[in-house]
Amino acid sequence: MTKQIIVRLDHLESFEEAFKDLSKQMTEPGQDLFPLDMLAIGVINRSLSLLTGFATLIRDNNYIAAAHLTRPHLDNFLRFYASWLVDKPHDFAMDVMNGVRIDKLKDRDGKLLRDSHLVEVASKEYPWIQNVYKETSGFIHLSKKHIFTSTAIKEKKERTVEIRIGKKDKYITEESKVEAIECMIEITNCIIKLLEGWIWTKRNPDKLDELKRMQSG
Repeated sequence: MTKQIIVRLDHLESFEEAFKDLSKQMTEPGQDLFPLDMLAIGVINRSLSLLTGFATLIRDNNYIAAAHLTRPHLDNFLRFYASWLVDKPHDFAMDVMNGVRIDKLKDRDGKLLRDSHLVEVASKEYPWIQNVYKETSGFIHLSKKHIFTSTAIKEKKERTVEIRIGKKDKYITEESKVEAIECMIEITNCIIKLLEGWIWTKRNPDKLDELKRMQSG
């Protein structure tokens, strides 16, 4: 691995401490525990598992397996983000804990919380999400991505290609690996921003009510 990849992976793995710190802030003694806390804890645990698995696979030169983990990590953000689109976030969290499919629930405007809708709304704040969702979905289902990461053009004039059968990367560029790592970092930053917003809300319910009155006025 190159130094650039190692540095970016170290950055990615450093989020573990940030998640642990946010978890402590959210559940510190003296605070009430809300349904949204439970949903947030589920998001944190899944994020930590995905980040660890992703970094391990990249270090093991298994880009194909690592890359597809960006899609469920984006799913982490999008479905947690849905909590901010509904009128009653705690009811939403309870529905999720009771096994109700998120795409069967509706936002405050009556629109179903399908992936397409979540991507559309989130993309207004984070324009890159639309493309990341599309590209990472290509790793979930068998697609051209899996074909072209297994072959390389050997001689253009002779129109020959080289094929590799194996579990290690050979034709994956450093640029592709760095791009995948950066994607995981950005998604994680988005999740952390939501967690910080929820923690602030828990600690400042009076200020939140004031902000709502200002916005409605």
